Amino acid sequence: MHKAEQLLLNNRRAVVNDRVFWLLAWTAGAIGLLLPLSIIGYLLFHGFQVLSWSFISEVPRGYPLGVSGGILPAIQGSLAVTGLGLAVAFPAALASAIYLSEYAQSQRFVAVMRFFTECLAAIPAILFGVFGYAFLVVQFGFGISVLSGGLTLAMLMYPVILVGSYSAFNAVERPLKESALSLGVSRAYVIRRTLLPKALPGIIAATVLAAGHAVGSAAPVLFTASVVQTRSSPSLDSPVMTLPTHLYNLVSEAVSFEHAYGTAFVLIACLLFANSCAMMLRHRLRK
Repeated sequence: MHKAEQLLLNNRRAVVNDRVFWLLAWTAGAIGLLLPLSIIGYLLFHGFQVLSWSFISEVPRGYPLGVSGGILPAIQGSLAVTGLGLAVAFPAALASAIYLSEYAQSQRFVAVMRFFTECLAAIPAILFGVFGYAFLVVQFGFGISVLSGGLTLAMLMYPVILVGSYSAFNAVERPLKESALSLGVSRAYVIRRTLLPKALPGIIAATVLAAGHAVGSAAPVLFTASVVQTRSSPSLDSPVMTLPTHLYNLVSEAVSFEHAYGTAFVLIACLLFANSCAMMLRHRLRK
């Protein structure tokens, strides 16, 4: 009888522990889900009230600058510096990932390179901005320009794409690669026809993550490419407005919180659209 009562008590304790754990897990999950949704929803609610075609297609106006008009130069500038950075960072990071995954002979060398790359990916964005200013703007004489900002964002995106692409290559089944090599084809052919198609969804995810991180970072372009106002189309040797720096100027100078909400709305909408397109593409590739 004593053993039966003890067994019943243990079962009750197990049920209570299970329910407590379930409650804590659901609470933590709800907080983790509701917190970002509430922030995004708040910004979208206030920003949608400002959104209009003129807000997207016109240049900033008024005094102080930004109390009226739109954000077209900021959109163009963000696309210019991010596009240039991605064009430089993506092939370099992909080539590095292929070398570390398929050609590097020393596992110690690979481990050391992964460690330093992951450390580089965790460096605050403002340090990339300071380095880009000292190295590109001053040392190389590129000046405050799209070229300096794009190369700085390339340095910011490179480790993120490299780590993600390397993990995607390693996720491909080793017997699949060994079987392809055993047929006598070259390693380059195996990489091109077997590894890349299998790893492409992971590479796309890492690239979109890096691009989203770059387009939303104000500090790297604040020192290397940003200007308060410009009315000309972006060019490599000229400074530009960007969405994060324009948002920073609107808020820090208390110019117009309404236009700040609208700028944040456009920035978040661009990021959500890019991530949605990447998810759809990954889904189609996996199928």
